[in-house]
Amino acid sequence: MALIGLALAVSGAAVSPGEPIPGVDVKLGKNPGGSVIVVATTDREGRFSARVRVERGEYVVSTACAPRQTCPPNRQLTLTVDGRPVGPDARGAYLFPVGASLGTVMLSGRVEIFDRWGRQNGTPR
Repeated sequence: MALIGLALAVSGAAVSPGEPIPGVDVKLGKNPGGSVIVVATTDREGRFSARVRVERGEYVVSTACAPRQTCPPNRQLTLTVDGRPVGPDARGAYLFPVGASLGTVMLSGRVEIFDRWGRQNGTPR
């Protein structure tokens, strides 16, 4: 199903490709098998930022909507870790390594609607 020209309802508001999704929880977990915690929630512009204490290892960032929020499955995460972009791997997971034994990382980004071809506002990505 193409989303171009189709409006979706998210928390009562109509949105289309490229529109931000407010109220999405951004989660961080140690990979593999670590506990997952909510580190931020997107604002009305779909943006988030969080400084998180971490230890050495690999981490995965994911998004999830609040239990009572209508949220489309076709959401796009744009992520930076300490100012460096992190894209999804072949499985769609956003992974990043931490080399220091203990420290903090700054996560920031935006969550928005995209269509099934990875386009926002009709522009190929």
